[in-house]
Amino acid sequence: MHRAKLGLLTSATIAVLAAAGLAIAHPGHPPITPPEMTFAAHAETIPFQLFRGNRIVIPVTVGGHRTQAILDTGASMTTLDRSYARSIGLPEGLKIQGKGTGGTVDAELVTGVTIDVGATRLANMSIGVMDLSAVTRSLGRPMTVVLGRDFFNATVVSIDWAASTLEVRSPSAFAPAPGAAALPLARKGPFNTISISVAAGKPIEALFDLGSDGALALPRSYWETRPDIANLRWAEARSGGVGGLTPARRATVPEVTLAGRTFRAVPTTLSEAGNDTDPTQMANVGIQFLKQFRLDLDLGRDRVFLTPRSDAPGFDRDRAGARFDLAGDRLKAVFVSPQGPAAQAGLKTGDEVVAVDGMKVDASFYQRADWTRGPVGHTVALARADGSTVKVTLADYF
Repeated sequence: MHRAKLGLLTSATIAVLAAAGLAIAHPGHPPITPPEMTFAAHAETIPFQLFRGNRIVIPVTVGGHRTQAILDTGASMTTLDRSYARSIGLPEGLKIQGKGTGGTVDAELVTGVTIDVGATRLANMSIGVMDLSAVTRSLGRPMTVVLGRDFFNATVVSIDWAASTLEVRSPSAFAPAPGAAALPLARKGPFNTISISVAAGKPIEALFDLGSDGALALPRSYWETRPDIANLRWAEARSGGVGGLTPARRATVPEVTLAGRTFRAVPTTLSEAGNDTDPTQMANVGIQFLKQFRLDLDLGRDRVFLTPRSDAPGFDRDRAGARFDLAGDRLKAVFVSPQGPAAQAGLKTGDEVVAVDGMKVDASFYQRADWTRGPVGHTVALARADGSTVKVTLADYF
Protein backbone atom coordinates (compact mmCIF):
# COMPACT_ATOMS: atom_id res chain seq x y z
CA MET A 1 0.00 0.00 0.00
CA HIS A 2 1.51 3.30 -1.11
CA ARG A 3 0.19 5.57 1.57
CA ALA A 4 1.38 9.18 1.73
CA LYS A 5 0.29 10.17 5.19
CA LEU A 6 2.00 12.80 7.27
CA GLY A 7 1.37 14.81 10.37
CA LEU A 8 2.90 18.12 11.28
CA LEU A 9 4.23 18.65 14.77
CA THR A 10 5.95 21.22 16.85
CA SER A 11 5.32 21.78 20.53
CA ALA A 12 2.60 23.92 22.01
CA THR A 13 -1.03 24.85 21.75
CA ILE A 14 -2.57 24.90 18.27
CA ALA A 15 -3.80 21.54 16.97
CA VAL A 16 -3.99 20.88 13.25
CA LEU A 17 -2.97 17.78 11.33
CA ALA A 18 -1.63 17.34 7.87
CA ALA A 19 -2.13 14.12 6.02
CA ALA A 20 -2.96 11.88 8.93
CA GLY A 21 -0.59 12.66 11.68
CA LEU A 22 -0.01 14.40 14.97
CA ALA A 23 -0.78 17.94 16.06
CA ILE A 24 0.90 21.11 14.93
CA ALA A 25 1.52 23.55 17.67
CA HIS A 26 3.88 26.44 18.10
CA PRO A 27 4.12 29.11 20.80
CA GLY A 28 3.14 32.53 19.56
CA HIS A 29 1.82 31.36 16.20
CA PRO A 30 -1.63 32.81 15.45
CA PRO A 31 -4.56 30.38 15.45
CA ILE A 32 -4.94 28.49 12.20
CA THR A 33 -8.30 29.44 10.75
CA PRO A 34 -10.28 27.73 7.95
CA PRO A 35 -9.75 29.10 4.43
CA GLU A 36 -11.94 31.90 3.13
CA MET A 37 -14.32 30.24 0.65
CA THR A 38 -15.83 31.51 -2.60
CA PHE A 39 -18.11 29.15 -4.54
CA ALA A 40 -19.52 29.07 -8.06
CA ALA A 41 -23.19 30.02 -8.33
CA HIS A 42 -24.05 26.42 -9.17
CA ALA A 43 -22.50 23.01 -8.55
CA GLU A 44 -19.42 22.75 -10.75
CA THR A 45 -18.38 19.58 -12.57
CA ILE A 46 -14.64 18.96 -12.68
CA PRO A 47 -12.99 16.12 -14.66
CA PHE A 48 -10.48 13.97 -12.84
CA GLN A 49 -7.91 11.36 -13.72
CA LEU A 50 -7.97 8.14 -11.71
CA PHE A 51 -4.22 7.68 -11.88
CA ARG A 52 -3.32 3.96 -12.09
CA GLY A 53 -6.74 3.21 -10.65
CA ASN A 54 -6.10 4.55 -7.17
CA ARG A 55 -5.39 8.30 -7.02
CA ILE A 56 -7.86 11.07 -7.86
CA VAL A 57 -5.96 13.84 -9.66
CA ILE A 58 -7.61 17.16 -10.53
CA PRO A 59 -6.42 20.47 -12.04
CA VAL A 60 -5.91 23.30 -9.54
CA THR A 61 -4.30 26.71 -9.46
CA VAL A 62 -1.97 27.65 -6.60
CA GLY A 63 -1.32 31.39 -6.30
CA GLY A 64 -2.03 31.80 -10.01
CA HIS A 65 0.08 28.78 -11.08
CA ARG A 66 -1.69 25.85 -12.70
CA THR A 67 -0.78 22.35 -11.54
CA GLN A 68 -2.45 19.13 -10.47
CA ALA A 69 -3.50 17.96 -7.03
CA ILE A 70 -4.22 14.61 -5.43
CA LEU A 71 -7.34 14.42 -3.24
CA ASP A 72 -6.84 12.98 0.25
CA THR A 73 -9.50 12.93 2.97
CA GLY A 74 -6.85 11.52 5.30
CA ALA A 75 -4.88 14.76 5.08
CA SER A 76 -6.16 17.39 7.47
CA MET A 77 -4.05 20.12 5.92
CA THR A 78 -3.34 20.80 2.26
CA THR A 79 0.33 20.08 1.59
CA LEU A 80 2.75 21.21 -1.14
CA ASP A 81 6.03 19.72 -2.24
CA ARG A 82 8.88 21.95 -1.07
CA SER A 83 10.61 22.25 -4.46
CA TYR A 84 7.33 23.14 -6.13
CA ALA A 85 6.49 25.69 -3.44
CA ARG A 86 9.85 27.40 -3.95
CA SER A 87 9.45 27.32 -7.76
CA ILE A 88 6.23 29.36 -7.57
CA GLY A 89 7.70 31.86 -5.13
CA LEU A 90 6.16 30.78 -1.82
CA PRO A 91 8.33 31.91 1.08
CA GLU A 92 9.86 29.63 3.67
CA GLY A 93 7.51 28.98 6.56
CA LEU A 94 7.56 28.09 10.21
CA LYS A 95 9.84 25.09 10.77
CA ILE A 96 7.95 22.06 12.04
CA GLN A 97 8.21 18.27 11.95
CA GLY A 98 6.15 16.06 9.67
CA LYS A 99 5.14 12.59 10.78
CA GLY A 100 4.36 10.01 8.15
CA THR A 101 3.58 6.33 8.30
CA GLY A 102 7.31 5.68 7.98
CA GLY A 103 8.69 8.26 10.43
CA THR A 104 9.31 11.97 10.86
CA VAL A 105 10.62 14.50 8.33
CA ASP A 106 11.32 18.24 8.29
CA ALA A 107 8.41 20.41 7.17
CA GLU A 108 7.15 24.00 7.15
CA LEU A 109 3.90 25.85 7.81
CA VAL A 110 3.15 28.59 5.25
CA THR A 111 0.20 30.98 5.52
CA GLY A 112 -1.72 33.27 3.15
CA VAL A 113 -1.92 30.84 0.20
CA THR A 114 -4.78 30.84 -2.34
CA ILE A 115 -5.85 27.70 -4.22
CA ASP A 116 -8.52 27.59 -6.92
CA VAL A 117 -10.37 24.36 -7.69
CA GLY A 118 -12.32 25.32 -10.78
CA ALA A 119 -14.43 28.32 -9.71
CA THR A 120 -14.14 27.40 -6.03
CA ARG A 121 -11.53 29.52 -4.26
CA LEU A 122 -9.82 28.74 -0.95
CA ALA A 123 -8.09 31.95 0.13
CA ASN A 124 -5.76 32.81 2.99
CA MET A 125 -4.92 29.14 3.58
CA SER A 126 -2.38 27.71 5.98
CA ILE A 127 -0.61 24.83 4.25
CA GLY A 128 2.12 22.32 4.99
CA VAL A 129 5.28 22.29 2.85
CA MET A 130 7.68 19.35 2.77
CA ASP A 131 9.84 17.23 0.48
CA LEU A 132 7.52 14.84 -1.38
CA SER A 133 10.16 13.57 -3.83
CA ALA A 134 10.21 10.06 -2.33
CA VAL A 135 6.45 9.81 -2.74
CA THR A 136 6.78 11.12 -6.31
CA ARG A 137 9.20 8.30 -7.15
CA SER A 138 6.86 5.73 -5.62
CA LEU A 139 3.76 7.06 -7.36
CA GLY A 140 5.51 7.55 -10.68
CA ARG A 141 4.11 11.05 -11.20
CA PRO A 142 4.85 14.51 -9.76
CA MET A 143 3.17 15.00 -6.41
CA THR A 144 3.07 18.77 -6.07
CA VAL A 145 -0.19 19.34 -4.15
CA VAL A 146 -2.25 17.20 -1.78
CA LEU A 147 -5.72 18.69 -1.16
CA GLY A 148 -6.70 17.76 2.36
CA ARG A 149 -9.39 18.22 4.97
CA ASP A 150 -9.40 22.03 4.83
CA PHE A 151 -10.86 21.56 1.31
CA PHE A 152 -13.27 18.74 2.24
CA ASN A 153 -14.48 20.41 5.44
CA ALA A 154 -15.54 23.49 3.50
CA THR A 155 -17.23 21.81 0.52
CA VAL A 156 -19.45 18.92 -0.51
CA VAL A 157 -17.67 16.73 -3.07
CA SER A 158 -19.65 14.23 -5.16
CA ILE A 159 -17.67 11.63 -7.11
CA ASP A 160 -18.93 9.89 -10.26
CA TRP A 161 -16.36 7.18 -10.94
CA ALA A 162 -17.88 6.03 -14.24
CA ALA A 163 -17.83 9.54 -15.72
CA SER A 164 -14.46 10.46 -14.12
CA THR A 165 -15.98 13.68 -12.82
CA LEU A 166 -16.65 15.24 -9.47
CA GLU A 167 -18.92 18.07 -8.38
CA VAL A 168 -17.90 20.71 -5.86
CA ARG A 169 -20.52 22.83 -4.12
CA SER A 170 -21.18 24.80 -0.98
CA PRO A 171 -22.56 22.66 1.87
CA SER A 172 -25.51 25.08 2.09
CA ALA A 173 -26.38 24.29 -1.54
CA PHE A 174 -26.22 20.49 -1.20
CA ALA A 175 -29.38 18.41 -1.25
CA PRO A 176 -29.04 14.62 -1.25
CA ALA A 177 -30.62 12.64 -4.07
CA PRO A 178 -34.13 11.31 -3.36
CA GLY A 179 -33.90 8.10 -1.36
CA ALA A 180 -30.25 8.57 -0.47
CA ALA A 181 -29.41 7.81 3.14
CA ALA A 182 -26.67 9.54 5.06
CA LEU A 183 -24.11 7.40 6.82
CA PRO A 184 -22.87 9.23 9.92
CA LEU A 185 -19.11 9.20 10.41
CA ALA A 186 -17.31 9.32 13.73
CA ARG A 187 -14.42 11.68 14.53
CA LYS A 188 -10.83 10.87 15.36
CA GLY A 189 -9.34 14.30 15.99
CA PRO A 190 -9.86 16.20 12.71
CA PHE A 191 -10.43 12.99 10.75
CA ASN A 192 -13.45 10.82 10.05
CA THR A 193 -13.74 7.12 10.78
CA ILE A 194 -16.22 4.61 9.43
CA SER A 195 -17.51 1.49 11.14
CA ILE A 196 -16.54 -1.85 9.59
CA SER A 197 -16.75 -5.51 10.57
CA VAL A 198 -13.75 -7.66 9.63
CA ALA A 199 -14.30 -11.39 9.14
CA ALA A 200 -17.64 -11.27 11.03
CA GLY A 201 -15.96 -9.69 14.04
CA LYS A 202 -17.18 -6.95 16.34
CA PRO A 203 -17.41 -3.59 14.47
CA ILE A 204 -14.34 -1.36 14.68
CA GLU A 205 -13.63 2.19 13.54
CA ALA A 206 -11.36 2.68 10.50
CA LEU A 207 -9.97 5.89 9.03
CA PHE A 208 -12.05 7.01 6.03
CA ASP A 209 -9.17 7.60 3.63
CA LEU A 210 -9.67 8.56 -0.01
CA GLY A 211 -5.89 9.08 -0.30
CA SER A 212 -4.97 5.50 0.57
CA ASP A 213 -4.54 3.33 -2.52
CA GLY A 214 -5.56 0.01 -0.99
CA ALA A 215 -8.80 -1.54 0.23
CA LEU A 216 -8.10 -2.19 3.90
CA ALA A 217 -5.22 -1.88 6.35
CA LEU A 218 -5.24 -3.25 9.89
CA PRO A 219 -2.83 -2.45 12.74
CA ARG A 220 -1.04 -5.23 14.58
CA SER A 221 -2.83 -4.21 17.79
CA TYR A 222 -6.03 -5.48 16.12
CA TRP A 223 -5.10 -8.41 13.92
CA GLU A 224 -2.82 -10.14 16.41
CA THR A 225 -5.84 -10.52 18.73
CA ARG A 226 -7.69 -12.34 15.92
CA PRO A 227 -6.13 -15.77 15.32
CA ASP A 228 -8.42 -16.25 12.33
CA ILE A 229 -6.75 -13.24 10.68
CA ALA A 230 -3.21 -13.73 12.02
CA ASN A 231 -3.19 -17.29 10.66
CA LEU A 232 -4.29 -16.39 7.14
CA ARG A 233 -1.89 -17.12 4.30
CA TRP A 234 0.29 -14.05 4.03
CA ALA A 235 3.24 -12.59 2.17
CA GLU A 236 5.88 -10.10 3.29
CA ALA A 237 5.29 -6.55 2.14
CA ARG A 238 6.28 -2.95 2.75
CA SER A 239 3.91 -0.05 3.36
CA GLY A 240 4.40 3.66 3.91
CA GLY A 241 5.32 6.77 1.99
CA VAL A 242 6.41 9.93 3.77
CA GLY A 243 9.19 8.98 6.19
CA GLY A 244 10.02 5.68 4.47
CA LEU A 245 8.77 2.10 4.25
CA THR A 246 7.86 -0.16 7.15
CA PRO A 247 7.35 -3.94 7.31
CA ALA A 248 3.87 -5.32 6.74
CA ARG A 249 2.05 -8.43 5.58
CA ARG A 250 -0.40 -8.86 2.72
CA ALA A 251 -3.31 -11.23 3.24
CA THR A 252 -6.80 -11.85 1.87
CA VAL A 253 -9.52 -11.35 4.50
CA PRO A 254 -12.52 -13.60 3.73
CA GLU A 255 -15.14 -10.89 4.27
CA VAL A 256 -15.58 -7.28 5.35
CA THR A 257 -18.91 -5.56 6.02
CA LEU A 258 -19.18 -1.83 5.35
CA ALA A 259 -22.31 0.33 5.04
CA GLY A 260 -24.54 -2.73 5.24
CA ARG A 261 -22.80 -4.59 2.40
CA THR A 262 -20.53 -7.60 2.79
CA PHE A 263 -17.52 -7.85 0.47
CA ARG A 264 -15.65 -11.11 -0.07
CA ALA A 265 -11.93 -11.84 -0.52
CA VAL A 266 -10.64 -8.39 0.46
CA PRO A 267 -6.90 -7.75 -0.13
CA THR A 268 -5.62 -6.37 3.16
CA THR A 269 -2.41 -4.92 4.56
CA LEU A 270 -1.56 -6.17 8.05
CA SER A 271 0.84 -3.66 9.57
CA GLU A 272 3.65 -5.09 11.69
CA ALA A 273 3.14 -2.06 13.95
CA GLY A 274 0.16 0.22 14.44
CA ASN A 275 -2.43 0.98 17.07
CA ASP A 276 -6.05 2.09 17.41
CA THR A 277 -5.40 5.67 18.53
CA ASP A 278 -2.96 7.31 16.05
CA PRO A 279 -4.68 8.02 12.68
CA THR A 280 -1.41 7.26 10.83
CA GLN A 281 -1.35 3.78 12.36
CA MET A 282 -4.98 2.70 12.87
CA ALA A 283 -7.29 0.62 10.67
CA ASN A 284 -7.80 2.27 7.29
CA VAL A 285 -10.46 2.00 4.57
CA GLY A 286 -8.97 3.16 1.27
CA ILE A 287 -9.96 4.01 -2.26
CA GLN A 288 -10.39 0.40 -3.42
CA PHE A 289 -13.36 0.16 -1.05
CA LEU A 290 -14.65 3.65 -1.77
CA LYS A 291 -14.68 2.98 -5.53
CA GLN A 292 -17.45 0.46 -4.92
CA PHE A 293 -19.89 3.33 -4.23
CA ARG A 294 -20.97 6.64 -5.65
CA LEU A 295 -19.74 9.10 -3.05
CA ASP A 296 -21.25 12.32 -1.73
CA LEU A 297 -18.74 13.58 0.82
CA ASP A 298 -20.18 16.02 3.34
CA LEU A 299 -17.29 15.63 5.73
CA GLY A 300 -17.65 19.04 7.34
CA ARG A 301 -20.91 17.66 8.78
CA ASP A 302 -19.42 14.22 9.50
CA ARG A 303 -21.49 12.30 7.01
CA VAL A 304 -21.18 10.57 3.69
CA PHE A 305 -23.71 9.20 1.21
CA LEU A 306 -22.59 5.82 -0.16
CA THR A 307 -24.69 4.64 -3.08
CA PRO A 308 -23.78 1.12 -4.32
CA ARG A 309 -22.64 1.03 -7.94
CA SER A 310 -24.14 -1.40 -10.44
CA ASP A 311 -20.82 -1.20 -12.29
CA ALA A 312 -18.58 -1.63 -9.23
CA PRO A 313 -15.07 -2.63 -10.39
CA GLY A 314 -14.14 -4.96 -7.54
CA PHE A 315 -10.77 -4.85 -5.80
CA ASP A 316 -7.44 -4.47 -7.56
CA ARG A 317 -4.81 -6.98 -6.41
CA ASP A 318 -1.05 -6.96 -6.63
CA ARG A 319 -0.03 -10.16 -8.41
CA ALA A 320 3.71 -9.56 -8.79
CA GLY A 321 5.06 -9.11 -5.27
CA ALA A 322 7.40 -6.24 -6.11
CA ARG A 323 7.41 -2.55 -5.32
CA PHE A 324 9.19 -0.11 -7.62
CA ASP A 325 10.32 3.51 -7.72
CA LEU A 326 10.28 5.25 -11.10
CA ALA A 327 13.70 6.83 -11.64
CA GLY A 328 13.87 8.46 -15.07
CA ASP A 329 14.26 5.65 -17.60
CA ARG A 330 14.11 2.72 -15.21
CA LEU A 331 12.09 1.08 -12.49
CA LYS A 332 14.12 0.36 -9.38
CA ALA A 333 12.89 -2.56 -7.28
CA VAL A 334 12.80 -1.20 -3.72
CA PHE A 335 11.20 -4.34 -2.29
CA VAL A 336 10.60 -7.86 -3.59
CA SER A 337 8.38 -10.13 -1.50
CA PRO A 338 10.05 -13.52 -0.92
CA GLN A 339 6.68 -15.23 -1.37
CA GLY A 340 5.76 -13.44 -4.60
CA PRO A 341 6.00 -14.39 -8.28
CA ALA A 342 8.67 -11.75 -8.98
CA ALA A 343 11.05 -13.34 -6.46
CA GLN A 344 10.32 -16.80 -7.87
CA ALA A 345 11.26 -15.47 -11.31
CA GLY A 346 14.59 -14.17 -9.99
CA LEU A 347 13.92 -10.45 -9.49
CA LYS A 348 15.85 -8.99 -6.55
CA THR A 349 15.61 -5.83 -4.47
CA GLY A 350 17.86 -3.23 -6.13
CA ASP A 351 17.35 -4.56 -9.67
CA GLU A 352 16.71 -1.91 -12.31
CA VAL A 353 14.14 -2.61 -15.01
CA VAL A 354 14.50 -0.71 -18.30
CA ALA A 355 11.63 -2.27 -20.30
CA VAL A 356 8.39 -4.16 -19.60
CA ASP A 357 7.18 -6.50 -22.34
CA GLY A 358 9.38 -4.64 -24.79
CA MET A 359 8.07 -1.18 -23.85
CA LYS A 360 10.89 1.03 -22.64
CA VAL A 361 10.53 2.71 -19.26
CA ASP A 362 10.41 6.50 -19.42
CA ALA A 363 8.99 9.39 -17.41
CA SER A 364 5.48 8.65 -18.72
CA PHE A 365 5.62 4.92 -17.96
CA TYR A 366 3.08 5.11 -15.13
CA GLN A 367 0.49 6.59 -17.47
CA ARG A 368 0.08 3.02 -18.71
CA ALA A 369 -1.94 0.32 -17.03
CA ASP A 370 -0.34 -1.21 -13.93
CA TRP A 371 1.17 -4.50 -15.10
CA THR A 372 1.57 -5.77 -11.52
CA ARG A 373 -2.26 -5.97 -11.24
CA GLY A 374 -2.88 -7.92 -14.42
CA PRO A 375 -4.77 -11.24 -14.70
CA VAL A 376 -3.62 -14.46 -13.05
CA GLY A 377 -1.42 -16.50 -15.38
CA HIS A 378 -0.26 -13.58 -17.52
CA THR A 379 3.53 -13.58 -18.01
CA VAL A 380 5.40 -10.27 -18.11
CA ALA A 381 8.97 -9.94 -19.39
CA LEU A 382 11.14 -7.51 -17.43
CA ALA A 383 14.35 -6.38 -19.13
CA ARG A 384 16.99 -5.46 -16.55
CA ALA A 385 19.69 -2.84 -16.95
CA ASP A 386 22.37 -5.55 -16.92
CA GLY A 387 20.96 -7.02 -20.12
CA SER A 388 19.19 -9.99 -18.54
CA THR A 389 15.44 -10.67 -18.62
CA VAL A 390 13.17 -12.15 -15.98
CA LYS A 391 9.71 -13.47 -16.81
CA VAL A 392 7.14 -12.96 -14.04
CA THR A 393 3.94 -15.01 -14.19
CA LEU A 394 1.28 -13.13 -12.26
CA ALA A 395 -0.48 -15.02 -9.46
CA ASP A 396 -2.59 -14.59 -6.35
CA TYR A 397 0.28 -15.17 -3.93
CA PHE A 398 -1.42 -14.16 -0.66
